[in-house]
Amino acid sequence: MKSRFFVQLSAKLIREYLKKQYLCTVKQPKTFKTMKTIYECSRSKAMNYLTIASFIIIIASIVYVLFMMIYQHMPIWEGVLVILILVGALFAPFLTYPQYIIVTDEGIGIHTLARTRLIPYSNIETIERLDKSCIQGGTIRLFGIGGMLGNIGWFRNSQLGTFRAYITDSDKVFLIRLKEGKPIAISVSEPDDFMPFYLKGGNHVYSSK
Repeated sequence: MKSRFFVQLSAKLIREYLKKQYLCTVKQPKTFKTMKTIYECSRSKAMNYLTIASFIIIIASIVYVLFMMIYQHMPIWEGVLVILILVGALFAPFLTYPQYIIVTDEGIGIHTLARTRLIPYSNIETIERLDKSCIQGGTIRLFGIGGMLGNIGWFRNSQLGTFRAYITDSDKVFLIRLKEGKPIAISVSEPDDFMPFYLKGGNHVYSSK
């Protein structure tokens, strides 16, 4: 009886957790007053391969540092410092990569584990669909992550200038140009469903450049 009780309790807790994390139907984020539409940010196959490769490289580097500490007499403080940096590089992307995009009556929200950033419609000048070449051609990473879970952070190229990126699939990118602030590039799993929302007029401005 006790084991059955604990199994049922665990199942209930898991269901509640999944509702909060993925469905957003139990408790809405405090940032928003009204939930509108959620668009997932799935990663492309190429991004998944880069993520796996980055993960393997970081783990291999940690193992190598441990080997150097044990068998090659690397100073302990130096080895610990390097391992801490590598562990930070391993877990930081999980806090900053976009899980989904939330569209509400107030604006567009970019949800990560660390925070949910709201871009109010009053600060949006245009939203345009970007070709893959606009992101990959000559783009320089200024600060952020390039490959593990996505291209996240600050980037710059000749076409867009300096911009903030929350990109998990470079084939499905939208650029949000702001009235105040640098442009923000996002990607959504279903871009064809995302676009019509901005064709309705009002505060929802869309450009098909």
